[in-house]
Amino acid sequence: MKSRLGNLRLYKFDVPSESDVGVMIISFGGVHLCERFQLTRCTGRGRGRGSKAGLSKSFVDSLHWSFMAQHRSNITNQIFDYIVSNFSFKDLDVVPPACPVLVFHFQIIGLSQYQVNENDITTLVLSTLRTRDSVLSVEDAIARLVPIVAPTTEIVDCYQSPELCPLCEKGYPKEDEIVHKTKCSHIFHATCISRYLLHTPRCPACSLELPPVDMRTLLFL
Repeated sequence: MKSRLGNLRLYKFDVPSESDVGVMIISFGGVHLCERFQLTRCTGRGRGRGSKAGLSKSFVDSLHWSFMAQHRSNITNQIFDYIVSNFSFKDLDVVPPACPVLVFHFQIIGLSQYQVNENDITTLVLSTLRTRDSVLSVEDAIARLVPIVAPTTEIVDCYQSPELCPLCEKGYPKEDEIVHKTKCSHIFHATCISRYLLHTPRCPACSLELPPVDMRTLLFL
């Protein structure tokens, strides 16, 4: 069984001692890879070739490096299909001093599955930020970790159906492909719907508007 993206969750973590910080967590089985980065260096307009949805080439390169051992699984493309369908980071060039930490959690499914709950995510974030208990207790931190709900599509795990994808007219599952369900409950291959929404932000089945959300509006609410 090849590795694939099982879930991708974004969180905002309100911690007074940090600003302009992102945390990347990759979970595969019981192993977690964590990296801290400067948020505005990895987001915004004009970040060079290779940027996607406003995420810079350095962000793309970090993902490729993290998944080098899994390069045949096409995971990085699966990640960007999901991000492009749901979020835009193009206006995230500048953040205010009180900007919450943005957390990306990638859950990778392979030969073994291991569920990661939000308490685990909180502990990993605190460890990555090196935030001491004297600054923020674990109990307080759990309450400050707020999920950012994907507004347009969600990943559907292990989807099987005799129907065809309405966009490519190929069946499920397509090799190395995951499927997305839109908020209007229509199913497409992830690559098909993300490419379609890039130029036409409407559901191809029912014409419901499905634009990606500006990440600034979600972080600074």
